[in-house]
Amino acid sequence: MKSIYILNLLALLFSINICKAQQLVQKPSDINKLKLQESIFVNKPLKNLIKEIKPQIVMVTGWPSKSTERLGYFVFRFVDKKSYDSTRKNSKTPYQITVFIKETFQWNNHERNKDQKLNWTNSDTNKYGNLTVVGIKISGEQ
Repeated sequence: MKSIYILNLLALLFSINICKAQQLVQKPSDINKLKLQESIFVNKPLKNLIKEIKPQIVMVTGWPSKSTERLGYFVFRFVDKKSYDSTRKNSKTPYQITVFIKETFQWNNHERNKDQKLNWTNSDTNKYGNLTVVGIKISGEQ
């Protein structure tokens, strides 16, 4: 009887670990799951949200707050600049995630664009990961 309990416990722990290992967003079209689960990320560090996104964030734009009256935000996209511009010419927007941030932060879009550092890196997660998420907006289409 004891072995049945142990086997059930092991099966439960195994299934919990499998569920945790799989990220919420497996492909760009899954980003709506973030909005449905927004409460998990609000008032939590940005790095928690980043961990749930499997597709590479190919292009990121940051808009720091200039005052306490407007929140800063990041826009994460899964396409490069050329594809983004091409899609926009057809009056469409590729899938993107806008993440509103509580604290002020430093970001220079022009400098990153000049250096062709448009993607989100581990260095960015280290630098901005502890910023607090206050909202998520999902937009775009494929």
